[in-house]
Amino acid sequence: MSDTNIKDIKKLIEDLKSKLPNEDIEILGEEASNKKEAKLNKKNKADFEKTNDSISQLESCLEQLLFENNRLKEEKLLAIADNQNTVKRYQQETMNVKKYGGQRLAEEIIPAIDLFRGVLKQPNDNPDVKNYLIGFEFIIKQIDEALSNAGIQMIETKVGDKFDHNIHEANEQVETEAVASGLIAQVIQNGYKLYDRVIKYAVVKVAK
Repeated sequence: MSDTNIKDIKKLIEDLKSKLPNEDIEILGEEASNKKEAKLNKKNKADFEKTNDSISQLESCLEQLLFENNRLKEEKLLAIADNQNTVKRYQQETMNVKKYGGQRLAEEIIPAIDLFRGVLKQPNDNPDVKNYLIGFEFIIKQIDEALSNAGIQMIETKVGDKFDHNIHEANEQVETEAVASGLIAQVIQNGYKLYDRVIKYAVVKVAK
């Protein structure tokens, strides 16, 4: 029920109250001077009580309507809020699918890329092999560019960096004088991020 309808009911009750006869004036005293007046007195009193009861019932109904109206308003607001939250969750999930949808493919490609990087780091004096390695290096650069366009970046990690459990995974602590305790002594495997999400931790050795 709308607020306008409730206001109309309130106005109706007020109008009925204003039209009630004055009990002291309209209803004759119990000691009526004749039977006609006594009969009229009885009728007026009955009408007054009946009208008054009707008003009380209307007021009770209005109170229930107000309670129900407020309850429905609260339910409506909750339903709207729930619907908005559902839409937001759907939008967030859709955005995450678009943003992180390539994670599985990246996780499968990255080990092969790291293998190529390892091969390129190996010293080799054979001219024929060097030519192949130059070709591999060009391919890796193209793959890196494609990964970067998809939001995938290598986590920059080097010897001497402070160990960070958010992006690094320590597989061993080693004795070394090259770096201070708690710093990275050796990078075993590169780490990668997909936008703000770590999809592969950099595997390192940490100085004791």
